[in-house]
Amino acid sequence: MTLDPTKTTPTKVPPPPEVEPVTLRPATVADAAALALIGAATFLEAFTWMLPGSDIVAHCAKHHTAAAYEGYLAKPNTRVTLATAGSFADDLSAVGYTLLSDPELPTINILSGDIELKRIYLLSRFRAVPVMGHPGIRPAQALLDTAITDALALGRTRLLLGVNDGNQRALNFYYRTGFIEAGTRTFQVGSLTCSDLILAKAL
Repeated sequence: MTLDPTKTTPTKVPPPPEVEPVTLRPATVADAAALALIGAATFLEAFTWMLPGSDIVAHCAKHHTAAAYEGYLAKPNTRVTLATAGSFADDLSAVGYTLLSDPELPTINILSGDIELKRIYLLSRFRAVPVMGHPGIRPAQALLDTAITDALALGRTRLLLGVNDGNQRALNFYYRTGFIEAGTRTFQVGSLTCSDLILAKAL
């Protein structure tokens, strides 16, 4: 039987809310595909200003895969927090995340109490929205606070992260929250050599 598309009842899509609040929760291995998607999406949004499109595609195809995030989540000292939002309360979409793991920063002296905030990303649309359970705090700060809580629960005493040395917006945020410069690193993304400042915060 062929359905007449003019007589079918369309699925009702809820109207977009004025503000979409963000909810934070721990990620599990079941979230690996969602992490791959939001990892690639936020990398694209964050670095179109400095990287060729083909290099972004190649980088994401290698580093932002479900298998890559499954590997991270299998490690005992990895903690991943998902920022989620959407109109479907039982099936929210990933809009940001943090990835906390053992340090991979060979250019500085790593101490026994160190842990690295390897990734902290949020789609720009959600920078100023409310965060459920974190009144008066914006999502970036709530994500950082959650990472710090996780680091302390693991018994760590110093939080490290790398920031592109040309990203003044991000640097200003971290300086305001107590990070100081601890070193530098360079690394290759496709055809471009990137330069980061490594920041540290005592916990």
